[in-house]
Amino acid sequence: MGQTAEQRVQLALEHWVRVRREQQEKSRAGGHAQGGNRSAVTGAGHLDGLNALIVDEIQSTGASDLEIRTNRKATLPGYYRPSKAWDLLVLQQGCPVLVVEYKSMKGSEGKNLNNRADEIFGMAEDLRQAELNGRLMRNLRRAYVFVMGLTPESLEPVEVQTAFGGADPIFDGRSYFQRAVIMCRRMRESGLFHLTWAVGVREDPVSWYEPDPDVGWQRFAADLHGAFGGSVPIPPEVP
Repeated sequence: MGQTAEQRVQLALEHWVRVRREQQEKSRAGGHAQGGNRSAVTGAGHLDGLNALIVDEIQSTGASDLEIRTNRKATLPGYYRPSKAWDLLVLQQGCPVLVVEYKSMKGSEGKNLNNRADEIFGMAEDLRQAELNGRLMRNLRRAYVFVMGLTPESLEPVEVQTAFGGADPIFDGRSYFQRAVIMCRRMRESGLFHLTWAVGVREDPVSWYEPDPDVGWQRFAADLHGAFGGSVPIPPEVP
C-alpha cells in the first residue's frame, strides 16, 4: 500500500532532522564547528526531503508537460535585480507556472526570524514586479515553505518591541514560532505568496506541529492541486 500524506510528511521532516545532525557532526569532527546551529544549514541537502515531497505532490496532480528544475536551473528574472535562483521551479509547456522557496531555522530565532522575513518579502515582491512589468507571464504561482525546530526558546512568549504606534495586537505574547505562522498566513492572504506552509518540528522522537490548518500541509497540497486543475495551469488572481 502507498504511504499516507502524514507518513510522507513525517519522512520529509525526519530527513531534515537527520541531515542537520549529520552536518553538525561532520563539522565538529573536522574541527570547523561554527557557532550555534549554523553548521547544520550551511551544508547542502537538509531540505531535499521537503523538495521530494512537493515534487511528488505536483506529479500526483496529473498535470502534463511538466519540467522540474532546482537551484541554479531554477533562476528567474527579477525587477529590482537581474535574476534570482529559487529552490524549485516548475515549467509547463515551457512556461514557468510555479516557484517554491524553502527556509528552515532552529536556534537564534530572536536574531534571525526578522532577517528571514525581510529576505522572503523582498524575493516575492521582486518576482511579482517582474511579472507586472512584463518580464514573466502572469500565471506564475509563488510558494513558500518554512520549517522551525521547536525548542523552549522558539515556543516561549516574546515581548513585542516597537518605538511608535504600537504593534499589531495579534503579535502580543506570541512565540517566535507563532510569529512565523502568522507571517505565512498573511503572506498567503495578501497574495505575496499564493501557497504557504508553516510547520514546527520536535526531535527525539521526530514529530511535527501545524497550529494553523490554513498554512498546513493539507491546505498547501490542495492549493497545488488547484493550481493545475484540468492539467492546465490556472492563472492566480493578481491582488
